[in-house]
Amino acid sequence: GNEANQNDTSSSNNTATGRHTSAKTTGIGITVAMVSVALGFACCENIIYVFIYSPPSLGVEISTLVARSLFPVHPLCAAIQSIGVCKRDIEGDRRNGLGRIISPAVLLHGSFDFILMLSAYLQQVQTIEEGNDDDNPPAEATQEATPEDLMAELPALIACIVFVVTGCVYYVKESRQQTARLDAIDNTARDNNSLLV
Repeated sequence: GNEANQNDTSSSNNTATGRHTSAKTTGIGITVAMVSVALGFACCENIIYVFIYSPPSLGVEISTLVARSLFPVHPLCAAIQSIGVCKRDIEGDRRNGLGRIISPAVLLHGSFDFILMLSAYLQQVQTIEEGNDDDNPPAEATQEATPEDLMAELPALIACIVFVVTGCVYYVKESRQQTARLDAIDNTARDNNSLLV
């Protein structure tokens, strides 16, 4: 029973040459695939933000692109999700359902987005309190950011950096633990195959 289960979880994929794909290699492939899809999505989203949501100014478009590129939230969330997918599909942990796979990434991305939206909301409230709302724009309205604008955005920037760094630390920690588990699966599969020869 245990030996059959081990063969299921060790991802016994045989190619035309009869070689065995290791669990670790399969895990790396899953992670690369998921991060690649996330990078494609992030690229499309960044293009939308730069060319549709940004004011028509080259400086603003470039700064928007740079700011969005500094925080790789989508690829990071995909990498975190890949750990759950590998745990379920390679390690055979059936308790690791969809909710457990996506929850850490949803928490990270949701917190990141919440900070950005809260910052934008607070800035808009301040703008309205100063009398510069949409109904009563100031006469000398400009698109250029002032040092005061940058200082107002600093807490959100710091919070976003903290969330991204926390997500990276979480991923590295979980990835190292998973690599050790996948190596153990590969070693067990290798030992079982050497006994058959």
